[in-house]
Amino acid sequence: METKIKIGEKIVICPAWERYTPAEGEIVIRMDPGMAFGTGTHETTRLVIRLLEKYTKAGQLMLDVGTGTGILAICASRLGADLCRAYDIDPTAVRVARENIKDSGLNNIRCEVSDLLKQADRSRPYGLICANLVADIIIRMTPDVSPFMHENTVLLASGIISERCDDVVACFEEHGFRIVERAEDNGWCAL
Repeated sequence: METKIKIGEKIVICPAWERYTPAEGEIVIRMDPGMAFGTGTHETTRLVIRLLEKYTKAGQLMLDVGTGTGILAICASRLGADLCRAYDIDPTAVRVARENIKDSGLNNIRCEVSDLLKQADRSRPYGLICANLVADIIIRMTPDVSPFMHENTVLLASGIISERCDDVVACFEEHGFRIVERAEDNGWCAL
């Protein structure tokens, strides 16, 4: 990660070691990628962050499946989500995410190891769920996500190459989900 990246209207991702003075209305997210995925340089991360700006509501409970560096949970928290739960199957990613969360000064994000949703907190439904994975993993997760949702939950799915987007859409529709928005960037798709 070499320099800052402005994503959407508000979010600016900045390397932890770089100085940056935000313009009015900008939210700066400082990241150290370590050995994990997710610094805002990839199209899939940028797609989800743009959608987060649109769909994150104040007071929301947010679930981030496959958190990587923790970037999406951190963005959601800074955009007003009340409580964020972030999970990754990779213990190294969880360690990196925890460091980024701690360095961000946020205390409303908990990050743990989980194989997709298997160990995720089910104590109450989430208003916002992010899954920046790949098409096959999103398809595998889809039958298991409903217990984590309520009738107004927004599920943001990314990491989908454009050629596989229709497969993911078909899977979502088969499981009773309605596609509200489809965004594309350089051969990648987010729903």
